[in-house]
Amino acid sequence: MAKRPTNPTKRSTTKTTTDKHAAHREALHEQVRQLLDLETLADRKRDALDFHEVSVSSIREIIALAFDAGLNAASGKPAPVMSTDPAAIIASLHITKRDGRATGGTWVSGTIAGHSFEALVFPEHAESESFELANSRIGKLHVTHQITKRTAASFDRGWDIAPTTDMAKAIVDVLASGLAETVFGK
Repeated sequence: MAKRPTNPTKRSTTKTTTDKHAAHREALHEQVRQLLDLETLADRKRDALDFHEVSVSSIREIIALAFDAGLNAASGKPAPVMSTDPAAIIASLHITKRDGRATGGTWVSGTIAGHSFEALVFPEHAESESFELANSRIGKLHVTHQITKRTAASFDRGWDIAPTTDMAKAIVDVLASGLAETVFGK
């Protein structure tokens, strides 16, 4: 009996789908690791390192993360950006709203690297350096993780909540280095 020829297109689609699912799985692992404040999700073969107390609310959040990750993977949405590489973070920037204020400045809302943000950005620098984030013309910045809804950073003429993760710090750095230029073109 002759062998049926294989379909190379199908094989390539399966590989691409598997790669996309792997990216979602990797992003989910990182989100769970951060949520539980663990060094790693790898087995370390020591009870003191591998067993942790977990609250019921954290378990609910993890279930919601897994559910959302499954929906996103099944619907073909891209996996969340988990790299702290500035180029990857910038590529994920999406400004959804700009709202100028009569008293000056512009409220800017959007998403970046799996987080939502709101920022009050000014066309000129503040009179006092302490009123803006790192010489950025940002007077207020609030960053929230999109899935867990936890505040990742909050600046209001000073840090209310300093960046809580490496990703939050990288996001703040990227926004501080170029959001005002993006909004005002200068």
